[in-house]
Amino acid sequence: MQERSRETRRRLVRSALHLWTERGFETGIEDTKVEEICQAAGVTKGTFYFHFAHKEDILLEMGVETATILNDTANRCVRADRGINDSLRTVMNALARNIKGTPPAAVSRALAEFRRPNRSVASYEGPAFAEAFEKLFARAQEKGEVTGQIEASEMAQILEALVVDSIMEWSQGRLNRLNQALYRRAAIVVAGLHPDNELPL
Repeated sequence: MQERSRETRRRLVRSALHLWTERGFETGIEDTKVEEICQAAGVTKGTFYFHFAHKEDILLEMGVETATILNDTANRCVRADRGINDSLRTVMNALARNIKGTPPAAVSRALAEFRRPNRSVASYEGPAFAEAFEKLFARAQEKGEVTGQIEASEMAQILEALVVDSIMEWSQGRLNRLNQALYRRAAIVVAGLHPDNELPL
């Protein structure tokens, strides 16, 4: 996707979030018309539908942007040959910074949209959280920091589930220090994956 197109998507997301925040996320998404989002973003309806099939897909775009930041951060950690604990701390801090810049109600609705069984995937394109974690675990396996008994992809899926649950807890006001909770839970996973631990598989 070209930079101009990305900027248009970002403008649509920002405009929708602004309107939904003003109106409250309980009914704001349903009550806001596509025309209003377009007017706020300064684009036509045709442009909106070029980028998003439904206004709810804007919630998915928030996840794509966050996952992209996560993957970029993970790639930098791998290139710098950082250890798994240092890499996870860096990635979790980047994730928490990005999440905390979004209204908690928007985060909660976005997660609900991702978990909705029949959600539209037409406009969803981009990496997943697990992809970032898989890169880190694969590198950690090469360095002997975590067990080789489990695929890096499976480790990543386990961590992704914990991360998503932590973000949901934060969005519902049940977790104060998101970055600390994310790293603590990641560290628990890594401790369980230490090469010296015999896993009953």
